[in-house]
Amino acid sequence: MNVNIETIKELIKNAKTEKEGLGKIIYPIIEKYNLQKKEILEVCQIGKFVYKIDNEIVITEKPNPPRPDFVIQFESKLIGLEHTRIFTENATNYNRINSVLEYSEEIYKGMFPLDKVHAIIEIVDDKLDYKQNQKKEIATEIAKYVKSVKEQKEAIKPTYIKNVRTTIHSQISFSYKEKNWQSGYLTKERLEKEIRKKETKIKIYKKDEKELSEYWLVLLIGSLSSASYELNENENYETKSEFDRVYLMADFDAKIVRVK
Repeated sequence: MNVNIETIKELIKNAKTEKEGLGKIIYPIIEKYNLQKKEILEVCQIGKFVYKIDNEIVITEKPNPPRPDFVIQFESKLIGLEHTRIFTENATNYNRINSVLEYSEEIYKGMFPLDKVHAIIEIVDDKLDYKQNQKKEIATEIAKYVKSVKEQKEAIKPTYIKNVRTTIHSQISFSYKEKNWQSGYLTKERLEKEIRKKETKIKIYKKDEKELSEYWLVLLIGSLSSASYELNENENYETKSEFDRVYLMADFDAKIVRVK
């Protein structure tokens, strides 16, 4: 196969340009607020959305509820922006596993703060049942087992863990490797159900947010997990809504479809 060196150079150049552009959108908000990990992820997602549709848009605020998720400025207008992820009906199990692994990552940071490791964790049959009062114990058990794998020390593997692989990393990071990660396509009916749910907030916003002239909604799918739908290229997602604009964004490749 012939490799076009100029094409490769152009791809590298575009990647660097995108990174710089995203940084200009995201960092001012991250520096302005004391955000939790989940909120930083939300800023990154909306930053990617803003960069893709129009990099002249500025994220001005990330308010707390009951205000909109974000306030953005576009063409001299202040706009309230809501966003949400559309989960599949069987997302509960995935989210519970992901939640305990995130907790385990935080415990690991507390126990071994100077470590630098990325742990890729597989769970037996992609199922992990636990009660809320057991969560800390399980998360601690996972953290200790990851440490033993990293140090190549013998340890009893928890029965619910299928495999742990560790690699050198710039920080401490745990990720869930789901075996059965494939999900179905998003239907128009499922999309509209989520839009209707979010529309209930508009009346409250219009009553209290006098300076906002429009309201947009961004719906996220496509995180390469069983908890998220895939975009169906053959589906017509256009719909009516009380929001002034509605966008559907595939999180993995940042493909964006305006549906209203």
